[in-house]
Amino acid sequence: MSWLFLAFASAVFLGFYDLAKKKSVQDNAVRPVLLLCSVFYAILMLPVLLTGHCEPLTLHDHFFLMGKAVIVGLSWLFTYSAIAHMPLSISTTIRALAPLFTIMIAVGFLGERPQAMQWAGIAVCVCSYIGLSMAGRKEMGHFFSNGWVVAMLAGTVLAACSGIYDKLILQRMNFEPLTVQVWFSIYMCVVQFLTTMMTWYPTRKKTTPFQFRWSFLAVAALLIIADRCYFLAVSDSEALISIITVLRRSSVFISFIAGILVFKERKSKMKFVAMLGVVIGLCLISLGR
Repeated sequence: MSWLFLAFASAVFLGFYDLAKKKSVQDNAVRPVLLLCSVFYAILMLPVLLTGHCEPLTLHDHFFLMGKAVIVGLSWLFTYSAIAHMPLSISTTIRALAPLFTIMIAVGFLGERPQAMQWAGIAVCVCSYIGLSMAGRKEMGHFFSNGWVVAMLAGTVLAACSGIYDKLILQRMNFEPLTVQVWFSIYMCVVQFLTTMMTWYPTRKKTTPFQFRWSFLAVAALLIIADRCYFLAVSDSEALISIITVLRRSSVFISFIAGILVFKERKSKMKFVAMLGVVIGLCLISLGR
């Protein structure tokens, strides 16, 4: 199956995952939500491990998969917290800039050199980001000094780092995609449990109360499918991580429209233009390869 098709399929499920995620964290304690979503993810993946469908791993291999869980765990902590306090139409548009950061990391650390069209795409993304900041001031005050915007950006940068890390373990180290997904889910539970116990549980009575919601299960199920398509795409030896991340972040269409229609967020012509600019910029980045 084409890695391009798999990347697009991942984007579709990722878009609906964003909706379930927003429903889960809205007016809810973020850390226990992350923990339970991770637990459901691991439980749904457990049969794969128990039936022996995972390749054997060395202690060294487990170390690399634990590293992935830490990177993604930190990214989730930042992004889930931001999504709980930001309009979905803005938070997901910021999140869509992950491919931009992926290219920057690839240029700085992997020696990749973007072509002229890719640089044009980067410029369009930056201009769109400035437009988005202007559109978001009415809803969130001063955009660039807003702590939740900073948190969303931090989570997005970590997600970009995770994409580079995925290329390392799936293409260069030849990990089997299903094995990565299973053990990642297990180690993610450990990361989220430790985070919850250390940062939320001691002060839980002074913060936003926790409410169990069945949307947690939807978050886990949708992410499993999105991740399965994503890992299979990245594992293809011909796959380009910069293009995969561009296609995957086209999920912003679903999240953006749902933020306006479902969550009744503020409509703004500038917001629509900024979102369209991000998409155009990402397309230029993709076409530049």
